[in-house]
Amino acid sequence: MVSVFLGAAFGQGMDDSSGPILLNYATLQKKVAKSDADIANEKKAQSAKTWLSRGKLFQDVDNQGLEQATLGMDKKTLTLFYNEPVSKETTDDNTEIYIYDHIKYYFQDGRLRGWERIDPIHSNPLDEALKSYKKAVDLTEAEKQLKVEEKIKKDLDELKSQYLRFGLNKYYLKDFGAALKSFESILAVEEFAIYEGVVDTTMINYSGITARDMGASLLQQDKPEEAKKMYLKAINYYKQLAAVGFGGSTVYRQMTGDYYMIGDTLGAIQNLKDGLEQYPDSSTLVSLAAQAYYQLKDNEEGLKFIEDRIEKRPKCAVAYYWKGLFITNKENVEEETIQQALALYDSSLMFNPLDGNVWYQSGYVNYAVGANYFEQEGYEEDPDFRKELNAKGNEYYEVAVEKLEKTYEVANGNQVLMRESLDLLKRIYYKLYGSEDERYISVTTRMKEL
Repeated sequence: MVSVFLGAAFGQGMDDSSGPILLNYATLQKKVAKSDADIANEKKAQSAKTWLSRGKLFQDVDNQGLEQATLGMDKKTLTLFYNEPVSKETTDDNTEIYIYDHIKYYFQDGRLRGWERIDPIHSNPLDEALKSYKKAVDLTEAEKQLKVEEKIKKDLDELKSQYLRFGLNKYYLKDFGAALKSFESILAVEEFAIYEGVVDTTMINYSGITARDMGASLLQQDKPEEAKKMYLKAINYYKQLAAVGFGGSTVYRQMTGDYYMIGDTLGAIQNLKDGLEQYPDSSTLVSLAAQAYYQLKDNEEGLKFIEDRIEKRPKCAVAYYWKGLFITNKENVEEETIQQALALYDSSLMFNPLDGNVWYQSGYVNYAVGANYFEQEGYEEDPDFRKELNAKGNEYYEVAVEKLEKTYEVANGNQVLMRESLDLLKRIYYKLYGSEDERYISVTTRMKEL
């Protein structure tokens, strides 16, 4: 998330003709004191102008020390605007801190990553600005309220940018609660009538991400109930994104992870089914739902789900793969059922011949059945029956070789698939041909080269 957030830049930049405009801390303190007195005055407090002026003032309070600052700027550029710091510090993780009278700037790898106020004029000036603008509108006659909002539209847009800047900074400082509140405040600004019809998917997404991160942080602090609330909040934000089609099927995948974090597997399954209503061709959502049923050992419901997918989408490759897994997900599987599963894997590969996982599963099953026949051969005394068992073992092993070599071929750099397929091939080649055979030597060499 940080890498995404750092793509945003803030600050007004420097106009070479006039030089940078910097807000004076002491002057702002005096203006805030006067504004506090104005809103305490019964007559002035009933004037929209008083509150409009206060809103702009508190935006300036937030901007003080950040007028020319942008995330990612270098140390030299910062000092061009704000002169040399009063002092400097370096932390154990090599973060450099430039300390000024009223603010600290944090640099990592020579780039500005965040800041922290020293004796701030107000604990949360942006919230005060938002409250002031709302008060100004409320004090205006209903038929004139939209005109007031149009008048301050630029200020409200700037307020949103300031909230984003504040949220990114708090996220950097790992204060996820403050970051989340800041992103949610942008959504609150957009509740003004002037923004009617706006769906800020970026801020909804940021809020969802931050709620999830906060949930993870709370789990680390052994606060499961508080964490659950955050994961549910993340889910709510992603449901809003799903409703407008933002993020495609990925949104449902992210919600699935959140459901798992609160231990709600059934909720995850329903979420994936909802996703398939919107994205019926998503193989990933099918796989995630089937996997959930598989982990629950609910073969009956899992099979119903998969067979429904096959009926609706007969070319859905992963559905055949999962049906094969479900029908063999029990003890004492008959060979007839195994053959059905292998046929289903072949159907899956017909629609997606590059799925290494399916090639491997088919190869593994053939290997396991073949190994079982060879094991039976070792206990059998009847020579004719032994010969029959050996022939069956060889037959399955030969098919396994084909499937596993194909796994290695289509693995596309997947080290796990490559290693596992070679491991089985090594056992098969040793059994069929011995350690001197070139096929055994080749697979041993390939394993060493991984």
